[in-house]
Amino acid sequence: MPDHTTMSPMSGRRLGLARIAAAMALLGGLLAAGCNVIVPVAYVIEGPGTIPAEFVLRDTSTAVFVDDRDSAFPRTSLRAMVGTEITDRLIANEALQARMLVDARDVMALVRGLETSDKRVSIERIGREAGVEQVIYVELKGFALTLDGVTPRPTAVCNVKVLDLAAGIRVYPGEGSPTGREVVAQTREVDPTLFESFAKRRKVEDDLAIELGKTVAELFYEHERVELGENLGIR
Repeated sequence: MPDHTTMSPMSGRRLGLARIAAAMALLGGLLAAGCNVIVPVAYVIEGPGTIPAEFVLRDTSTAVFVDDRDSAFPRTSLRAMVGTEITDRLIANEALQARMLVDARDVMALVRGLETSDKRVSIERIGREAGVEQVIYVELKGFALTLDGVTPRPTAVCNVKVLDLAAGIRVYPGEGSPTGREVVAQTREVDPTLFESFAKRRKVEDDLAIELGKTVAELFYEHERVELGENLGIR
């Protein structure tokens, strides 16, 4: 019987070229579709590793404010959950010292006391009232447990800005992103039966809020590269 595990040098070269061609075709398709392929390509070339901070926060008094102008969160408590997750991770990963951060829940309470139904408060005033020189502003743009009304794929989208109130300028992101740095967070696909229970649905919402806070916080410190396929498939 012939040995099918032995491959001739020519066959090996053909297979190698075929794999490279397939990879290039996939990359070309992603670029044509306008996808962000920087992380996946780096993963293929370098393997798992770390991603550097996009922006290094100034070591000064800081408040995190999570805004939900369009009431996209199904529960207001999720705003505090996102803000708390951001502050906790900034401290845990030494992006800022704990003494420099105001509790995100206190910032929300402060804003509730300042705003009225027909009058919004500026980010600058929020920072001044909170007694800080730096504000991480997170504006929620979308929060959904399904993108198509059928497939359960929890996804949240927000815009992030950092304001230096002492200098009176926005320091992150640059001028090329007037609305802020868009952040998209997704959890793994979930079992559709989880939507049938109110308590289980709340747990899915909580998980998505925590993932959003984590993804925002990671903008400001070096973190582990996501394993390719980590968020695919029902857990």
